Amino acid sequence: MGPRPSAPILVVDDNDETRLLLKAVLEIKGYVTATAADGLDALEYLRAGKPVSLVITDLFMPVMDGRSFAEQVRTDPALAHIPVIAYSAGTDDAIPGVTAVVRKLSHPDVLLSLVAKHCAA
Repeated sequence: MGPRPSAPILVVDDNDETRLLLKAVLEIKGYVTATAADGLDALEYLRAGKPVSLVITDLFMPVMDGRSFAEQVRTDPALAHIPVIAYSAGTDDAIPGVTAVVRKLSHPDVLLSLVAKHCAA
């Protein structure tokens, strides 16, 4: 296992089980994580100046969905450099502001390889 970024990966999902499972898998692989329950919570976290190496977000959430969150990140000059990976059951489409889309039913290695790629960049 190579060196891991010091800034956490922000996991954003309204489903507690999914959020905690992703957090656990990433931490087993040596990553530091932070979590948010929806896009608005995640945006507040980022705008508070807390550093992250990347964001993994669900797309379908109440309050602020992942598409709106990604758009806010993409258009904010202070945040636009942060890679955003959509992790969702609902789409394979390209989404503005999203670096990659991974289906929740994909093998975990698909997501982990993208995480490793973007954390090394």
